[in-house]
Amino acid sequence: MSDRTALYLPSRAKLNLVLRIVGQRQDGYHLLETLFHTLELHDDVVVEHASGSRDLGIVVTADHDQLLVPADASNLAVKALQLVREELGDRAPGGFQIRLHKRIPNGGGLGGGSSNAAAVLRLSNRILGDPIDEGRLHELGARLGADVPFFLRGGTQWGRGVGTELHPAESVQGHFVMLIPPYGCATAEVYKKHAGLWLDQVPADSLSSITVPKNWDTTLGIGFSNDLERAAEQVRPELGRLRHAVAEAGYAFVRMSGSGSSLFVAVPGVESARQCQRELQSALAQTEHHGVSFVQTTSGPEIDADQPSSQVPATFRDHPLDPFC
Repeated sequence: MSDRTALYLPSRAKLNLVLRIVGQRQDGYHLLETLFHTLELHDDVVVEHASGSRDLGIVVTADHDQLLVPADASNLAVKALQLVREELGDRAPGGFQIRLHKRIPNGGGLGGGSSNAAAVLRLSNRILGDPIDEGRLHELGARLGADVPFFLRGGTQWGRGVGTELHPAESVQGHFVMLIPPYGCATAEVYKKHAGLWLDQVPADSLSSITVPKNWDTTLGIGFSNDLERAAEQVRPELGRLRHAVAEAGYAFVRMSGSGSSLFVAVPGVESARQCQRELQSALAQTEHHGVSFVQTTSGPEIDADQPSSQVPATFRDHPLDPFC
C-alpha cells in the first residue's frame, strides 16, 4: 500500500416507495415494512488514507450553500470512520480524510447522511484490505442508523423490522420529480404523532378525496404509499397544504419519502418530468409554497456496478483510484 490511497464512491439518495408501520417494539422503536429505492441523485465521497497520520478529518463542499452539513465529528460520515477504527484497533493504522461533496438535500427523508456513512464504511474497509466481512459491516451500519445497511447494498430492497432486515425486491425503474420544501420534519416528532393517530385509527392518507385526473398514467405511482404522511402533515401543516396543492395541480399520486419533508411524483419519462416541474412551479409560484425547490432524477444503478474511473467527478481535484475494478 502506498503512503496515500484514495477511493471514490457515488453516495446515492433513496426514496421510500412504500412505508408501512406494522407495529412497535417494547423499547419504543417502530416496526415497519418499507421499499427502499436508490436514485441517480448522489453526493460524491472520497476517503483518503495516509499511513503516516492518525488524524480523522472531513472537508465538505456543496453545489449550494444550503446543502452544506457540519464538517466535524458530529457528521455521520466521521462517526463511520470512528466505528471502523474502534472495530479494527491496531489493524486500522494511519489517518483518514473524507472529502464530501453534497447534492442531496438535508433533512428531507432522502437518506443523505446515512448514504454518506455507508460509503465511508465501504471505502475505508476496502482501503484496509476488507478486514470487516459483509455481515459485520451491516451490523456496524445499523449502529449508525436504520437506513445505513440498505445503502451498503443499494438498488431496490424491502426493509423490515426497524428497516435493517433487508430482502431483495423486484427492480423498479422510473423518473421522479422531487419537491424539496425549505423546512424539514423532525423524525421523532413524526413517529410520536403517528403513534397517537394509530391509536385513534385516523386514516393514513389525507388525499383520498381528490379525484385522479383522467389523463394521468395510472400505472405509475399506484401501490406507492407512506403511513407517516398524515403524521408529518400534523407536525408541519404547511406540508399537508403543499401536498394538496400538488394534487390539485393534476398530480394526485404525490407521495412523501421517509418521515418527510421531501415529496415525489413518479412520471413516465424525461419529457413528462420536465412538464411536471413546469406545471408545478407555475401552480406554486404565487402561493405560500413558492420557496419549494425541485429536483428531477431517475432510478439509480446498483452501487457496485457504477465505478469506472472515467466517471470520478470533477468536484475533486485529483482522480482517486477505482475501488471496485
